[in-house]
Amino acid sequence: MGLFGNKEMIGLDIGSSSVKMAYIKRSGIENRLKKFGVYPLPADSIVDGAIMDQAAVIEGIQGVMRNLKIREKNVAISLSGHSVIIKKVQLATTTAEELEESIQWEVEQYIPFDIKDVKIDFHVVGPLRDDPTKMDVLLVAAKTDLINDYMSVVKEAGLIPRVVDIDSLAVGNAFESTNPVSDEQVPMVVNIGASFMNINVLHAGVPLFTRDVPMGGGMYTSEIQKQMAVSYELAEEYKVGKKDPGDRADKLDEVMKVVSNLLATEAQRSYNFFSATYPDRVVTKVYLTGGAAKSAFLKDILAEKIGVGVDIFDAIQGLTVDDKTVDSSIISKFNTSATVSIGLALRNMEARG
Repeated sequence: MGLFGNKEMIGLDIGSSSVKMAYIKRSGIENRLKKFGVYPLPADSIVDGAIMDQAAVIEGIQGVMRNLKIREKNVAISLSGHSVIIKKVQLATTTAEELEESIQWEVEQYIPFDIKDVKIDFHVVGPLRDDPTKMDVLLVAAKTDLINDYMSVVKEAGLIPRVVDIDSLAVGNAFESTNPVSDEQVPMVVNIGASFMNINVLHAGVPLFTRDVPMGGGMYTSEIQKQMAVSYELAEEYKVGKKDPGDRADKLDEVMKVVSNLLATEAQRSYNFFSATYPDRVVTKVYLTGGAAKSAFLKDILAEKIGVGVDIFDAIQGLTVDDKTVDSSIISKFNTSATVSIGLALRNMEARG
């Protein structure tokens, strides 16, 4: 799967509501964002991380390529959803080469699918501090059918998938690369897309805890539709503040607060679980990112629930933006939506230090 691989490539985030593409090049000591674009997908093109409408996704990929005049062919893509498992497990200390040969049997107990139906990759984190005979291993498994579906649409769109990553790892990579923190800090990065929330607790460049939750910003739209009896299009405009609801502003606020509370409660559960699992590690700050990160009331409700400071994370602020080739209006509108695609594009830089 090449989950921890690297090539000269484009970051391609195929999300449930849109396709995002980012191209980053090293310029001296800077990471320069050369191109970034978004192309919307029809509703239900992707459901629970699975591609339902291949033609629509192919058109989305080709559409963003046309808009950006992309010529590069190598891409890094990522997966999320019920068919993806990511866990940190403890195994007997051995070499990466030996683990490569035995990984299928070592991890079978941790995979809730038939081992024959998945692709597995791993990253050795290091030996345990209190027991060097054991080591922490970051384990990732994804159903082969899901990988094949994503690779198929990418190839049909005329691109070459070089790396298959996981959304939460791409988010962690974007955060570590563009917003470096000290080894004493333990940030919790919450990426809220249209249909999934990726929760990632990091320490010293290593994900201590990751979780995908099948909830996202699409809940705002569907609840506004239902509670205010409006079309999907109008609900979207209300959600992002593009249209004034007039004398129904109080009703809109009520709906936004209810959904923000649901999302914050789910993030709080992950926070509580992490705190119980790692009593010696305390989350120092929470960072919200993703397309729904700036949703009304969410930041304040989350901060109140967990009692830790909450900031918005914008990966683009940690890059140098090429004003000649990047549309500033797209950046201002989709800055937090860009996180996964930027994390994928930054895989370029790992081979070069």
